[in-house]
Amino acid sequence: MYTNHVTRVSWNGICSRPFVVGNGVKQGGVISPILFCIYIDSLLCAVQYSGVGCYIGHMFLGALAYANDTVLLAPTPSTMRARILALCDNFADDLHIVFNAEKSKCIHIGPRLKLSYGLPDFYIENMAIEFVDKWPHLSHIISATRDDKVDITSKRNTLCQYINYVLCFFASRDPITKVKLMK
Repeated sequence: MYTNHVTRVSWNGICSRPFVVGNGVKQGGVISPILFCIYIDSLLCAVQYSGVGCYIGHMFLGALAYANDTVLLAPTPSTMRARILALCDNFADDLHIVFNAEKSKCIHIGPRLKLSYGLPDFYIENMAIEFVDKWPHLSHIISATRDDKVDITSKRNTLCQYINYVLCFFASRDPITKVKLMK
């Protein structure tokens, strides 16, 4: 499936010349998330075995991942910077991969930091990671306020959108059919 993988790009009906794909997994491929998890597992294990990160009891929760959606948790800014992000940089150097700082975000969850100079700076691949108050992870919105109101509102809005779609698209159908479609 991946040996001698050749592809080409199609844009506005025009196809590029075929080219060899030397790395990565096929976007949307059924096995792609599993292959990526196998690939990234050594980083997740390194974070776990570093002895730093977040725990609930004896259960390590410092690195949560599914496919390329990864959450790194640390109890302090210095732990995140000096230990966990350093492990990520070493992993990237060893395996010749690039972490995209523009797609990465930091959320400080907990009491407001009382720093006169603002939030701490975090870097991956020598690029600053932006701080945000909320960010989606695996279709759920994680909020710095430890409040799930934003996530629930988002899910409710999505449900209303689908209900409206069914009602509009199947307007001429009988109510029983509409109810079955909604279920």
